[in-house]
Amino acid sequence: MKNYFNKIKKLKNYPLLLLFFTFILSFTIIDIISPDKEFSDLENKFLQMTPEFSYDKFVKNEYVPKYERYINEQFLFRNKWINLKSRSEFYLGKTENNGIVYGKDGYLLDKTQNINEKQLKRNIESIKKFIEMYSDANIKFALIPNSYEVLKEKLPLGLKLYNQAGLIENVYNEYSTYDNVTTLDFLSLMNEHENEYIYYKTDHHWTTLGAYYAYIDFMKSVDKQYVDVDDLKTNEVEFFLGTYYSKAKKFNAQFDDITYYDVEIANMLIGDKEYKDIYDYEKFNVRDKYAAFIYGNNDLTVIKNKGSLNKSEDKKTKVLIIKDSFGNSFVPYLTYNYDEVYVLDLRSNSKKVSEIMETCDFDDVLIMYSVNNFIDDVNLIRATY
Repeated sequence: MKNYFNKIKKLKNYPLLLLFFTFILSFTIIDIISPDKEFSDLENKFLQMTPEFSYDKFVKNEYVPKYERYINEQFLFRNKWINLKSRSEFYLGKTENNGIVYGKDGYLLDKTQNINEKQLKRNIESIKKFIEMYSDANIKFALIPNSYEVLKEKLPLGLKLYNQAGLIENVYNEYSTYDNVTTLDFLSLMNEHENEYIYYKTDHHWTTLGAYYAYIDFMKSVDKQYVDVDDLKTNEVEFFLGTYYSKAKKFNAQFDDITYYDVEIANMLIGDKEYKDIYDYEKFNVRDKYAAFIYGNNDLTVIKNKGSLNKSEDKKTKVLIIKDSFGNSFVPYLTYNYDEVYVLDLRSNSKKVSEIMETCDFDDVLIMYSVNNFIDDVNLIRATY
């Protein structure tokens, strides 16, 4: 015991070593006793909580990966370390992080250099089958270019990304022989307005203005009157940081503003739940503000309107939109033009599309996806069920 204390006393001869171990020990104890966080506002995602151990999960290698993720995501002062990493890499000249490119004028842009060709082919065939199944339907099909394809001048010099223009042209050619489908050229449309605020700087979606230009194009394609945005009451929500920011965590990212317009509806049904507003106003006060539009990505959403610019005395006008999240900020415009708006998100829809198509007599059907989602979405096959 005496020798042991003598060894302890000798540590005072190595103050830096003693300080280092004291720091590690203190840090570990604080990390252990600190409560876990369920949600990361910085990254807009749920964090891994303490995984439940069992011999069966351990043998199947289900426990260890979760525990490693738990350690990484519950690390003490994690947000501050992330911020420090971002600052360090920025000042070292790094121009991207986690697949997100740092563009000019504060724009963050998706770095897409390769695509899943097999999934793209499967999705093209799924839409073909849908078009063939509903040969009497008036179908419009649109691919929405991602921001990097339109805002090319924002990209760092020399960075080569996947050619979305060529991909869109090839996909549209696949449907050119069908009489019941018309493709909408959103790429040319967005290029015409490239100098306007049509894409968010920190998010992968188009802005409400970008969606408005697409809405006009769609209404022209179905030969219906469209609402003038200048006639609508405008609302602005500040301090929006979107999905690109959540991935890149750029410390000096510029905030976006979200615009939305007052919309009066009779009611909105999401599944069996009824809403009186088309916006989830509480979401405008949290990090994921884009989720305010039609309450995010839901099952089948049915919106019944009080009035329509294209109201018919003979029948109710109905439109079906099959979409990804880009459609969420697009849908509110449709409430000015149809008595009933049906919104289908195949990622969460639990009903058969065939039942919806048979039950409702739609005037128009719009299939609208961003290019990247159209390539990768494994749920498009459900359009044929």
